[in-house]
Amino acid sequence: MRRLFVSDLDGTLLNSKAELSDVTTDIINKGIQQGLEFTISTARTPATALKIIEGLNLKLPIMMMNGVLIYDMEQKKYIKQAVLDETIVMVLLGMIKLRGLSCFLYSLADDQFFAYYDSVDSVSLNYFRNERIMKFDKKFAEVEDLSLMAGKNIIYCMLREPKERLEGLYRELAVVKGVKTEFYADIYSDNYYMLEIYSDQASKKEALSCLRTFKDYDSVISFGDNLNDKALLEASDYFYAVANAHPEIQNMAHSVIPSNDEDGVARFIEQMMKQTGEME
Repeated sequence: MRRLFVSDLDGTLLNSKAELSDVTTDIINKGIQQGLEFTISTARTPATALKIIEGLNLKLPIMMMNGVLIYDMEQKKYIKQAVLDETIVMVLLGMIKLRGLSCFLYSLADDQFFAYYDSVDSVSLNYFRNERIMKFDKKFAEVEDLSLMAGKNIIYCMLREPKERLEGLYRELAVVKGVKTEFYADIYSDNYYMLEIYSDQASKKEALSCLRTFKDYDSVISFGDNLNDKALLEASDYFYAVANAHPEIQNMAHSVIPSNDEDGVARFIEQMMKQTGEME
């Protein structure tokens, strides 16, 4: 039986320091060497995701930004992207500005990834930007007005604020055609929520369905921790939540495995492979 294993990154494969442990790296790489079909599905952008996983010898395409992007690890190129219509971007920016909020717009053009902003008045977004620059050398471009970027292959819009500041916008977005949203707590901060907006032609579910046919897998086994992993759960034959996962995700999972700080995903895969004689 040909099985595909798919793991979320933050809160799942990564430990609480947002890092891949040596144990997880060694187990996954050994598994891949012995035939493990393994990939990741993450909300992260290419600028941070590719840096974090550079120690893994991944051969399969990976899914980023909640399925908006699929990136071929061997050919080093994007093989699928979902772009937001320019008119929709203008509508989103109007709604965001009306509520006195700020956001980042992400664009992918000619395989070049850009993050645009026109204000860092938001303490949360300013911290987010500075952390990404220092840790990952991520490129942010300040523009006079984000609406000038609406036609620049925009694939994602992200806001990060206290929950109460974003709830109204999140509810309003439910009636906007052409977009999907993810609204969930930032696992690295008790004070902030993430609101991510992208094309309704993309999701972790659609991206995984695409990869599922890549090698005609018999089953997909996935791992996650947060509410934005629901689509991943729905597209998998078996879904396992780490012990630190959101209670709702734990209740929906087939089973709960040890936490991200206990290398739960890697050790679970290692055990499965040993039981079937796939790993020495």
